[in-house]
Amino acid sequence: MTLAFSTQLSGKPTYFVEKICKSLREHCLSLRPTAMATEIIHLSIYHKCKPKNHTIRVDKKDRWKVGTLIHFVINNRTKNRIQFASVVSVESIQKIDIHYIPLTRPLGEFRPCVKIDNKLIFGMDGYDDGTMTALAHNDGFDSIEDFFAYFNTDFKGKIIHWTDLKY
Repeated sequence: MTLAFSTQLSGKPTYFVEKICKSLREHCLSLRPTAMATEIIHLSIYHKCKPKNHTIRVDKKDRWKVGTLIHFVINNRTKNRIQFASVVSVESIQKIDIHYIPLTRPLGEFRPCVKIDNKLIFGMDGYDDGTMTALAHNDGFDSIEDFFAYFNTDFKGKIIHWTDLKY
């Protein structure tokens, strides 16, 4: 199945192509970027970026399962569509729930709570044992703040892993 990725979020480049190619290179040594990808990869970014080891998606129809083939794509459904990496299979799936809880003080403020497979990894106290930071980085974000700027409302979905990483 196609996994389409944005090249920009909020006007900033995502470098998801570089981050995913780096992940595949680190975890599946036999895999290479496609010929087309080698033309669009920024090598200076590739060498210094952290790998994107999974993606988080809504899956209302429960289509993503272990073993499903992943086609990594940018510019999906356009004439400029590029499959930028080798096809790999889903290694594992985890459930993720992000829930924003209203605070009484200051009134009107909300705090995110994050659960993976029903296990709390980030609560209202904002304490991070490193798992939340790892989740944000492994999903291609530079920080927890960037992660929550993107996931800024309640969310239920799946973490789709193409590596053996699990939380």
